[in-house]
Amino acid sequence: MRISVIIPTYNRALIVKEAIESVLVQTFQDFELIIVDNYSGDDTESVVGSYHDQRIRYFKNQNNGLVSVNRNFGIQKAGGEYIAFLDDDDLWLPEKLEKQVKLMDSNKELGLVYSDCYIMDDAGSSQGKTYFSYIKPIRGAALKGLLQENTIATLTAMVSKKALDKVGDFRTKYIIAQDYDLWLRIAQQYPIDFINEPLAKYRIHRGGASSKNNIINYKEGLQIRGYWLKKNPELKKELGGRTKILKYWPIFLGALGNIFRRKSFKSIKESFGLVKYMLFREYERD
Repeated sequence: MRISVIIPTYNRALIVKEAIESVLVQTFQDFELIIVDNYSGDDTESVVGSYHDQRIRYFKNQNNGLVSVNRNFGIQKAGGEYIAFLDDDDLWLPEKLEKQVKLMDSNKELGLVYSDCYIMDDAGSSQGKTYFSYIKPIRGAALKGLLQENTIATLTAMVSKKALDKVGDFRTKYIIAQDYDLWLRIAQQYPIDFINEPLAKYRIHRGGASSKNNIINYKEGLQIRGYWLKKNPELKKELGGRTKILKYWPIFLGALGNIFRRKSFKSIKESFGLVKYMLFREYERD
């Protein structure tokens, strides 16, 4: 078996079916599909059971609200040479696995490959832009570039199992930015590469991420960056100067947007706490 596909899921019986089918119709068929259910209270088990495909392996595992716990559970069960991740509300295009396996096989030194992806709404309609419209993808020795910006969407990532065995799996101390932390650990040890075309569809739900999650995501991103700058003194001089507002403008806009969306004392406190955390570079002391 070449690839282990991991789908963590929870109470999304109505759309996890679409995710499963986007895997089953892949042009590359040498895979197992590991579905890890956080004890859903809906019909998820019945939906999965309706597929009579021996490649589908269904497990239940409590994750206490941390999706990375169930991704790690899937990794532990995986027997493939490569590991690919898909969330239960996202989709793959049919040639996703085939093109990525070809790239991984062409260079056995690669630890990770990824691709562009379409952005879609709740109904699955394209929003007209792709992920690479907003970021510039990087390849090769990518640690420095990834420290400046996370260019890897998790639903597009394919990781070498040998790389995971060496660097470890997702760190559950991070609530949201576990994937960013893992990509950096892989990039420190292995070159990475990308396919410059959309091979997946990322679903943006109406209303987007909660303001609380945005705050957590920004803060964890800074914590991770601070950790790596301390760990790599040679990069600190180049990348670790006082934070530039223009470089981190999304953090300021997100913080301000948090205030205007919620209009509560708690949201104001959270937002200005993040700005203080950033300006005083407290993340470098975590």
